[in-house]
Amino acid sequence: GGRRVGGVCGARAGGPRARRPRTRREKADPAFGLSLAAPALLVTLALLAYPLAYSLWVSLHEVTLGGAAPAKWVGFSNYLSVLKDPIFLPSLEHTIEFAAIVVAGTLLLSMMFALALNEEFRGRGFVRAILILPWSLSQITLALTFGWIFNSTYGPLDGALYDLHIIHQYVAWFASGRTALLVMAIAFVWSLVPFATLLLLASLQTVPEELLKAARVDGAGPVRRFFYVTFPCIRDTVLVVVVLAIINAFLSFALIYILTGGGPGTETTLLSWWGYTTAFQNLDLGRGAAIFYIMTVAMLILSGATVLLLGRRRNQEAS
Repeated sequence: GGRRVGGVCGARAGGPRARRPRTRREKADPAFGLSLAAPALLVTLALLAYPLAYSLWVSLHEVTLGGAAPAKWVGFSNYLSVLKDPIFLPSLEHTIEFAAIVVAGTLLLSMMFALALNEEFRGRGFVRAILILPWSLSQITLALTFGWIFNSTYGPLDGALYDLHIIHQYVAWFASGRTALLVMAIAFVWSLVPFATLLLLASLQTVPEELLKAARVDGAGPVRRFFYVTFPCIRDTVLVVVVLAIINAFLSFALIYILTGGGPGTETTLLSWWGYTTAFQNLDLGRGAAIFYIMTVAMLILSGATVLLLGRRRNQEAS
């Protein structure tokens, strides 16, 4: 009962991992795959190259939206101004906190749903079919729906809690920055979970059944089978889900725009909202572009750290 069961996906439970030389066809597969993806990559680069180059140019200049004065070269002054701004650190903290809640909630719920939908039960096909509906809703529809649910005057959530005597008066969910940020995170998780569930469910169906059977024979329970057999097989998909959740959380905008407007005060001001207000409300395109580039760097650092962490653990288990 104490030994590790099937530590590496693709290996026989309780035995060494089989190794064989790669064939010529297998060695050529990466180049073949790259050649198939090249047209899409070229189109993507063609569409993004100019916007990226222009936005980088704007971030290095003093540009006022609608201003008559020509753009003035300021170098990295916009970036330094953003980093010294008293709003920067709070907005960065709020963004990371929001992203952490979104990633944890999305991964936990989607994994639970995927494991449940991977089992045999009546109506499983129907449940799988309707699972995609929340993900298909636009962010504006999602924000309006959750704004109505959590409304402190006529929201159904407060009404239900009050009727059940859980609360004695209606709760103003958006009056506190902490609860407002949590409500936004809940709404965002609700929209991401269906797609993440489908990704994990597809990955779960590739786990070799013989490994699970061998683990049962060795006496491994459901928890040990998940961590030592199932999880190593779906680790790459988990990584994709985490990175997608981080990226989507950093790019969140519609929820803030409709639910809180960055308030109360600046308690729900994320980097994306601060960049928007700087560029299109204060009409300072240079600082706005600098904020978005700083946000992109922070997003890449978190995503890269996640990839390195999971990749290192996989290499340690394979060695």
